[in-house]
Formats: sequence, structure tokens, C-alpha cells
Amino acid sequence: MTKEIAPSLSGTERAALLLLSVGESRAAEVLKYLEPKEVQKLGMAISRKRKVSRAEVAEALSDFIEQAAERMPLSVGSEEYLLAALGSAVGNDRARELVGQITAGRLGGVDALQHMSANAVADLIRHEHPQIAAIVLANLKPNHAAEVLTLLPKAQRPELLSRIANLESLPPAALKELDAIIDQKVSNAPGIHRSRIGGVKAAVDMINQLDRSFGADLLEAIRAEDPALGTALDEALFAFEDIVNMSGRHIQALLKEVPNELLVKALKVADERLKELIFNNMSKRAAQLVKDDIEGTGPVRLADVEHAQREIVRIVRRMAEKGEISLGVNDDFV
Repeated sequence: MTKEIAPSLSGTERAALLLLSVGESRAAEVLKYLEPKEVQKLGMAISRKRKVSRAEVAEALSDFIEQAAERMPLSVGSEEYLLAALGSAVGNDRARELVGQITAGRLGGVDALQHMSANAVADLIRHEHPQIAAIVLANLKPNHAAEVLTLLPKAQRPELLSRIANLESLPPAALKELDAIIDQKVSNAPGIHRSRIGGVKAAVDMINQLDRSFGADLLEAIRAEDPALGTALDEALFAFEDIVNMSGRHIQALLKEVPNELLVKALKVADERLKELIFNNMSKRAAQLVKDDIEGTGPVRLADVEHAQREIVRIVRRMAEKGEISLGVNDDFV
């Protein structure tokens, strides 16, 4: 039997054949780690492969599959396969959107900005309405959005981050209109419509990608402009329970600044792991006194406990901003 000589395949085609041969679940796991543009390229290659020969598979999996003499369709290179594999990776709705764009052969709209430099995106939205700029930033990955934000005028930054934090949803028609605006500027086709964007978490993720002093200044400006939003961002950036991520030395420094009465209330319903960590960073005598006070204190209103925890978080934040303590391994903003 004569082995069939496989045609020369590009890297993308080889990768596509690999995904086609490993099955939907394994392919989905791979797709989770790829960038949108990479998923698009692979998806286009997969969607074009209506029939796949053993020879092509052998070339793609050279050390694992022997070349075969006869061509034999694997019958997996279809839109149905794409929907199933992508659905496992990113959800059915997102998969349908991606497949629609894959078959169209291009990404566009807001999603096209994922693949543009921070300078290019900043230039694109610099003179747009703040709400449009905020929606664009909310659709970028946090590190990408943070870099773009640093390139925009300082006066714009607090308002943009405030708008991002207040975003919750966007009607499909509005996002479609925004995609059209972006398409006009970058000469791309209509892009993927996303309805859930922004929110405090999106703003926090972005802040955590910024330089410490830059982020601290930005948060201070937001607190001055919108105290309620500033509080929401502060609480999302660092919660009382996050004290467990601090080093023992910094916990000891913190405890010197926290009144005993406040600590007793805050620990009343705290996680046992956090309690133990705090007690381990106190003298045995001081720890026993706090334990006795906690046990001897009668029922305490949950609102009072939460207030005490917030007060301690404020102390943590103040000390961190002064550089007296850090917040843990990642040392994110407070």
C-alpha cells in the first residue's frame, strides 16, 4: 500500500486539524487559552475543512498518526462542531456570535480594538463622548484598558472610570450603533455584540493593572467626585477578609492602629482562619484578652460588625497609601 503524500499545510491549518482530531472537550480547553484573533483564524480554517484526509491529519500529528493510503473524511469540520467546541469554551451565545463572524471571515466593531495598540485606541476615543469611550474601555481586557487610560488626558480619567463602574448593560441596538461607529473609524466589518459590560469589577480589574501612584491618584479623584462610587471601588479593591493575604509583619503594624473594641466587634463573625491569623500576630496575653472579650460580648448587630470591619479596612487603606504596610502578594491598590 502506498502512503499518500500530504499537501503542505500552514501552521494555522495544522493547528485546526489538531483541534479537529482531539474532540470537542479537549479542543474547547485549548480555545480557552487563545486570543480572540487566534480563535477566529482557527475557526475559519476549521469551517473550511469540510473533508479532512488521513494524510493531512498525519502531517499535523506527525509523531502520533501514521500516514494513510486512502483519504477518509473525519466529518468533524462543520459549523455544528464549531458551535459545540466553542460553546464548551465560551458559552453557547458567545459561540453563535463567534461562528457568525468566523463564517463572515472577520472581526470588527468594538472587538476589533482588542488587537490594536493602546496608542491607537487612545487616539480613537480621545475626542469621543465619555460614555462611548467608557464602553470601549469596558470591552477591553483590563491590562489593555489600563494602558489606554494612562494615555488619555488626566482630566478625562476619573469620569471615564466612574462611567465604567456604573455600566451594567447595553441594549443590543446601542452596541450595534457603537460597532458601526468603530467600524467607520477602523474600516472593519460589524463586530460581536455584547450586552453585559463594565461594572465595579471591570473598573477594579483595570485599576489593579495600573501603577500604584497612578491608581491611587485616580481613586482619590473619583472619591472627591462621587463618594458613593469611591466607597464601592474601595470595598471591591480590598475587603476585611483580604487581611489574610497580608504578611505577619504588616498585620502586627495594623493591629497597633486598631482600637481593641473595634477589633472585638469586627471579629465577632469573622472567618476562623482570619481570627487565627490575627491571634497569631498578637502576644498570647493580648490574644487571650480579645478572645475573652469576643466570648463575653453579647449579641451584636450585624450592621455594627460590618461597620467595625469597614473602619478597619479604612485604617488598612490609609496605612497602605502611606507606604506603612502592603496588602499581600500582589500588593494591589486600596
